Amino acid sequence: MASENGRYDKLAEIASGGMATVYLARAHGLGGFERLVAVKEMHPHLAKEPEFVAMFLDEARLAAQIRHPNVVATLDVTENEEGTLSLVMEYVEGPSLQQILRRAVRQHDRVPIDIGLRIFLDALSGLDAAHELTDGSGVPLHIVHRDVSPQNVLVSTDGIAKLTDFGVARADSRLSSTRTGTVKGKVPYMAPEQIRSKPLDRRTDVYAAGVVLWEMLACRRLVQADSEVAMMYQITEGTAVSPREVIPEVPEGIARACLKALEKNPDERYTSAAEFAEALEAAARAEGVVVANHRAVAAYVRAINVHRAPSALAPEGRRSVVSGISGVTGSGTGSKEAALPAPSTPARTALTSTQDADVEASKKRSSRGIFISIGAVAVAALAVFVWMRYGKPPTDAQLPSEAPAMQGAPVETQAPPVMTAAAPPSAASAVVSASASANTAPAAAKPAAPISTATTSRTAKPPSKGGYRPREL
Repeated sequence: MASENGRYDKLAEIASGGMATVYLARAHGLGGFERLVAVKEMHPHLAKEPEFVAMFLDEARLAAQIRHPNVVATLDVTENEEGTLSLVMEYVEGPSLQQILRRAVRQHDRVPIDIGLRIFLDALSGLDAAHELTDGSGVPLHIVHRDVSPQNVLVSTDGIAKLTDFGVARADSRLSSTRTGTVKGKVPYMAPEQIRSKPLDRRTDVYAAGVVLWEMLACRRLVQADSEVAMMYQITEGTAVSPREVIPEVPEGIARACLKALEKNPDERYTSAAEFAEALEAAARAEGVVVANHRAVAAYVRAINVHRAPSALAPEGRRSVVSGISGVTGSGTGSKEAALPAPSTPARTALTSTQDADVEASKKRSSRGIFISIGAVAVAALAVFVWMRYGKPPTDAQLPSEAPAMQGAPVETQAPPVMTAAAPPSAASAVVSASASANTAPAAAKPAAPISTATTSRTAKPPSKGGYRPREL
């Protein structure tokens, strides 16, 4: 792919939306410097629209000012020869919260509550950092994200959740402004005042975060309707039920904290994301729920395996390039293999005691003895088999007595089924017939008929169900 101003080589497309396409790219510099980044490139047909250009630049300026571990970092803004703008961001290897929830639904599973709370509290921490942002003079910017949703919460392979996409965020310092009557954001996560085009503040984001938490606890969508108009009516006129009505195992204190964030009246919600987080942590402690640490979240992300590693995103010819970069950059931007946990067997060191060494030697001697015994038994069994097969030819009367020895052999799938013109045999006799046909001359074989369905159904095993791999958004 083409490079951006010679500094960023686009390697693969990650996702595409209505305003821009996000690419996996390689940043390079002096002295062999390299790292993986995400390049959000505006669609060329929007580059001549002043409104969209202003929105894009606003996102870059706002996001670049938020320096927090739970917010995706914005690194640079570039413009190519055709005038297309690109936003260079930190590349987060890992799934979005949406992918995690979809996998749970399709597997008829739930996100463990301790894991879910850790992810959600990280997202609230990043959201609070955006709300508290000030300009150089210390004047609050009054940022409202307006698009808090599972799609915009990324969970890295090192277990840290990060908030992203400030493309429709509102702030006092924006160059662009929302037209009167225009609603921005995803309808299922909009607060009632957002739908009614009333003034917004940080409590609007608290409501959206409450929807995200509700869906994580209940493992289903809170707002479900056939159209966006019906969804809006449900949000403005309906009342959110407790997630315990869907999943009774949800702790009552945590469910209450969630419902408080979903109050229709902003004055009855939490005043900030920080207050929401504190109430949730207090509820978890009161219910005896221990919030997971980032190591546990990282292990969970690797276990469900719903995201694609950087080397898998890149084309066949450039995977070695991506693997070489990700192998150096480490967690968060590295390959999935680099983040795997260490083997469970501890490494031997110079501090290993003499007693441990003696035990290891004893285990090795015992293992050798077992292998020798197994080998001797195998040789003896082979000799008996050869004698019975070639030394003493079996008669027709002996064939039924040999059938039990054939149960473990894959006769039903390897040997052609043989049946006479008589009535269909039972499952056991079908196995014997197949065995006999494999050891007789082709000329002696009688016309074949389809094998019984009982035998076929027993040998045909359904494929094992693997992990869900959702399509990349």
